[in-house]
Amino acid sequence: MATLRKLVSDVRATHKILSTDALITDRAIASEIRNQSQMLIKRETNLRKLWASDTLYTTIPCLEMKEVPISECCDYADDCTVSRTINKLPRIAEGNYQYVIQGVYSIDAMGGQGTKLKEITINRYLNLLKLPVVKNDYYFWISNGYLYVNNPLLKAVRMAAFFEEDVPSEVLYPECGCGGDVSDEEFCINPLDKEYALPGYLESSTLGLVSQKLLATYFQIKTDMTQEGIDGQSPNAQPTQ
Repeated sequence: MATLRKLVSDVRATHKILSTDALITDRAIASEIRNQSQMLIKRETNLRKLWASDTLYTTIPCLEMKEVPISECCDYADDCTVSRTINKLPRIAEGNYQYVIQGVYSIDAMGGQGTKLKEITINRYLNLLKLPVVKNDYYFWISNGYLYVNNPLLKAVRMAAFFEEDVPSEVLYPECGCGGDVSDEEFCINPLDKEYALPGYLESSTLGLVSQKLLATYFQIKTDMTQEGIDGQSPNAQPTQ
């Protein structure tokens, strides 16, 4: 996969104006790359084309959990408890029917990947609680930006999902006893120099859409500046005597 910096450079190479004018910053280009690529990726995931893609997902190796009452996330009159991530998750992309999550896994005693949890909605889980059956499966759901798991004893999970925003380094490289050493170089890497989660066959379409949007923005800025008098004189100003 290309880095975000490489994609920004490729956008600048599509048009002379984008390569030379300081009005269009790298930050603006990177932001538009995220916007347009996420739109295309959502379209593809809704068509079930990308669920098995290894390039799309970012893995958070360790999300710390804590025990909370189930009433925290739903209107349920019972004293049972579940586990919830201590911190809110980075924003996860949503398809037509569900979040774009490749998997959530328990973490074994050695820090390795354990059991894959089953995704469920909170309403379906509450209905499940009413059934007179033994519930041995682990389930997870998302509510108010948090990840919940029906096992209150779970201390941490591993998650792979398509996030709509950069996952902070302190989240990608946690110190919560899940194993794995990370160097300062890996921890401090500039977001522009990280590989960007964009399938190769969507790069060309993304760059084309980004160029169109930025050129339209550029010419609108130029028009507005001209109307306001870029030379420091308002277009409605009266000439001096």
